[in-house]
Amino acid sequence: MKILKTAFVIAASFLLAAGCTDRNVQPRFGTVSLDTLLDNSRAECRIAYDFASIRNAADSPALEAIEEANIAYFFQLEEFTGSAEEAIEASLKEIATTFFEEAQLSGAGGSSYEITAESTGEVVDTLVSYTISRWSYTGGAHGIYAIEYHTYSLAEGYELTAGELFGEDRLPQLDSLIRRRIHEEYGTTDDEGLSALGFFPDEIGVTENFRVTADGVVFHYNPYDIGCYALGPVEVEIGHEELENI
Repeated sequence: MKILKTAFVIAASFLLAAGCTDRNVQPRFGTVSLDTLLDNSRAECRIAYDFASIRNAADSPALEAIEEANIAYFFQLEEFTGSAEEAIEASLKEIATTFFEEAQLSGAGGSSYEITAESTGEVVDTLVSYTISRWSYTGGAHGIYAIEYHTYSLAEGYELTAGELFGEDRLPQLDSLIRRRIHEEYGTTDDEGLSALGFFPDEIGVTENFRVTADGVVFHYNPYDIGCYALGPVEVEIGHEELENI
């Protein structure tokens, strides 16, 4: 889920006047951690959380909004309001219900699962960049790993979409640039070559899973987003100069 609100559009260089940044309350991140084992007679689930909480969120409405969004994303709780500590309790109850009830209904015994998630946050100019990394095994042939990025206006607390950040009119050109970079990276000249490698060419384009850096922007594609699991994650980094020229 993406939390989308109408937000200001910033230039592709991501640079705004320093005076604006100075007026924004800077977040102070601190880690809220948990490492525990949930178990009953039929199943067990190891859970490890390292949540980057904004410890001074109460200092501004923008930080409060960002913290609330990050809690919902990290703990995968819809329509939840409360602290990170309260979110942990709600998450554990939900996980226990899901896995233990499924094991009970199926009659299976000895099932073992694992859920690991950690996050980091940083300020880049007038934006807050938030990263969540996950690994889990909840049954099946293999575990699943994924990275998700969220980018917020530090001044307003809104999450920014790619269209708001780069301009809706630029997205088709950005789609083409991303496709060319993937062709170059994987040594192909056409989509048939990408398909042979395991890509899904029709899915390649601008993703909302992006991270703003001091050098530009990184678009991240998790396994199955634009290709088969064997390809692993795919990242396309585009610098400021390239963005300005599209």
